[in-house]
Amino acid sequence: MHTLTLLLLSGGGRTGSNVMATLATRRTGLRLVATSDRPDEPALFDFDAVYIAPRLADDAEGFERRVLDVVAREIPDLVVPCRDEDVQWLAGLGERRADLAAKLLCGPRRIAETANDKWLSYEFCREHALPFAPTLRCDSAADGSAFVEQQGLPLVAKPRRGVNSAGVVLLTTREQVARAMTRHDYVLQKYLGDPDSVYAYLNAVNLEGIPLFHSFQDAYSSLQVLLGPDHRIEYVNCIRNRITGRLTRSKTIDHDAEPREIGERCARAFAAAGWRGPLNIECKPAADGTLMIHEFNARVTGGTAARWEMGYDEIGAAIRAFTGQSIGGALPHLEPSSEAFENFSARAADGRNVRTLAQRGEWSRERR
Repeated sequence: MHTLTLLLLSGGGRTGSNVMATLATRRTGLRLVATSDRPDEPALFDFDAVYIAPRLADDAEGFERRVLDVVAREIPDLVVPCRDEDVQWLAGLGERRADLAAKLLCGPRRIAETANDKWLSYEFCREHALPFAPTLRCDSAADGSAFVEQQGLPLVAKPRRGVNSAGVVLLTTREQVARAMTRHDYVLQKYLGDPDSVYAYLNAVNLEGIPLFHSFQDAYSSLQVLLGPDHRIEYVNCIRNRITGRLTRSKTIDHDAEPREIGERCARAFAAAGWRGPLNIECKPAADGTLMIHEFNARVTGGTAARWEMGYDEIGAAIRAFTGQSIGGALPHLEPSSEAFENFSARAADGRNVRTLAQRGEWSRERR
C-alpha cells in the first residue's frame, strides 16, 4: 500500500494544528511532514518529521532551497500551505516548476496575491459584482473625507496584506482618518457592525478605564470553498461564528440562503479566474443586516478542526481531489453536531525535542 505523504509549510501554527487534529485518528498509511521557521512550536512534534527552514519574509531564496530539499527527500503527494505568505510563494513555485504544480494545494500566483491583498480583493469583487465591504486605498491622492461622508464613522484601517488582525485599528474621528490616509500599504474599510456600540465603548473607557483585553469582534460568517484541480467546486461550507470567551468561539452550521449564495458566487468567480485549492471567505453583516465580505484567505484555516467535529472533512476532500486517494476513516461522530467550540489552548513541548530540532535543523520520530 502506498504511503501518502503530506508536507505542511509552516505546520506548527494554529492552521497546521487544526489539520493534524482532523487526521489524528486516521494516520495509518499517512506520513505527515512539516517545515517551520522556529523549533519551539509544540505542535511540530505531532508530525512524523520536521525541517527548519528560514523565515520566508527574511530569506525567500533560502526558504525555497530548503523546501525543495525537503520535497526531494520526502517526495510529498501534496504540499499544503498554512500561512498566507506560503500560499503566494507556493503559487509562484508552481509556475516556475511545472513538474511540481500538480502536488501543490494552490492555483496561480496572481489569484493568491488577490486573495492576500485587501485592496486587490475589493477590486476583484467589484469586477465580479461580489458584496465586498466598501474600501479605499490609503494614498495621498485619495479623498478620505469623501469616504467618511459616504460611509460614516467609525471606519476600519487595516494593512493590505495583514494577518491575525495585526495593525488593524478603528477610526472614530476625522483626524484619525486623515492620519490613516498617510499609512503605507493600508486601506480604509466600512465598519461592519453597530457604530453606536463603538462610541458607547469609548464613553465607558473614558469613565472607567481601558480593559486589559477587549475586542470588537462579534458574530461573523466564515465560508469555506474547495476548488479541485479541474476548478470544479468540491464543496461550499457555511459557518456562523460567535465569540464566547477570550480564547473560545462557538461555531454553528449556517443554513441561511444569503451566505450560501455568496459562497457559491465567490467559488464560481475564483474558478473562472483559474484558482484551485481552498478559499476562505470572511463576512460580517453591516448595520442594515446585509452580509458583506471583508477578506479572503486562499488556504485551509484555523477553524478546520471545529468544522471536522461538525461533519465537514475538508482535508480528506482536498486529499481526494488532488491526489485521487481516499484516506478513509469515519467522521468523529455518527451524528455530527450542528455546533462546535474552538479553544486556543496552550500546549507544551519536550525541551529535548526542541533542542534536537534547533541543533540539527530537523527532527523525526525515527531519530530522536
